[in-house]
Amino acid sequence: MTHAHHGNPETLLSVIIPAYNVEHFIAASLESALSQPRADEIELIVIDDGSTDLTLERILEVQRSGRAPNMRVIHQENRGVSAARNRAIAEATSPYIGFLDSDDVWSADFTAKIMPLLDAATADIIEFNVGIIDSDGKVIDKVTLIDPATVGHRACDLDALLDFARVYQVFPVARVYKRELWNGIEFPTGRVYEDAAAIPLVYARATSLFRLADDLYFYRRRAGSITTRATPNTVTSLATCAEETMERCNGDALDPFWLAMFHKVFSYACHQAARVDTPAFAQSMRTIEATAARYRRFAAGRNDTPKELRFHRKIVVDRRWFQAKRMVKRALGMELRPPSTARAHASGKASTRSHASVSRD
Repeated sequence: MTHAHHGNPETLLSVIIPAYNVEHFIAASLESALSQPRADEIELIVIDDGSTDLTLERILEVQRSGRAPNMRVIHQENRGVSAARNRAIAEATSPYIGFLDSDDVWSADFTAKIMPLLDAATADIIEFNVGIIDSDGKVIDKVTLIDPATVGHRACDLDALLDFARVYQVFPVARVYKRELWNGIEFPTGRVYEDAAAIPLVYARATSLFRLADDLYFYRRRAGSITTRATPNTVTSLATCAEETMERCNGDALDPFWLAMFHKVFSYACHQAARVDTPAFAQSMRTIEATAARYRRFAAGRNDTPKELRFHRKIVVDRRWFQAKRMVKRALGMELRPPSTARAHASGKASTRSHASVSRD
């Protein structure tokens, strides 16, 4: 079968794989892509983001095995997951791109389900569900993004965008995209929740979706990445994203989408502010108040969004609940402490993952 497209004539799908200190998982991750039928039509772009363990060695072992002729390995100084993904997207040559995080795996039937849709240029974005596995690869949970009643073709119109905002699962890995949708869009560097900034922009450009209810991607939940500690940077990243979203409202047809996204992101910033350690709480509240003040000025002249954001009581209630839960966990000796080697790295699960477990502290 011949595919008429630009870039590498053999590959239909470029897969973005940022890797940082995942020596125990990266081989399984790469294997899950290389063992697919039609793996020869997939370009793997692996960015080693300055790993300090044996991650790069593990990647090169796979490359030397000769099983991955379409694999490119790029080694860069540690700059975080956003910079790694941006670099790989810029290098991608296939008409479609997908994301595979370096400790996750694809289902065995990933290409069987996805590639025929890409052959037929079915849609700008293919969406699917995500299973959750533990460190041993056992399925322990799932994230349902796609209701089985909604599978198939869907126009990416305002209704679809509002549904996207309502579900608010913005991780990049749960979709495959037409590459040109990403032209000029980057993940902001130096921030967490970078996907909340980039993915809605990509959706706003798309005109068509195709939805699959299958669990085609398995996300690995590891001790130490379950409870991402909220910090002032978490709150600032989300507040910045909320303000950028608000600024996209310019009186056109997509305003209801950007407003819905703003309210989601702001509410999540409040949720994280409620969880920071006590010394950082006042600073986090100042960040929230500053965004609320900007919103007040923005909303004053509009009649399509509330004039005021009500959040104080919710933060107080959330904070009491969070602190009570923490005291109980401490009393029972259940606090999960990350291994000391897994230093909190901006490119780790903290950024890309937390959406999957918003309510799990």
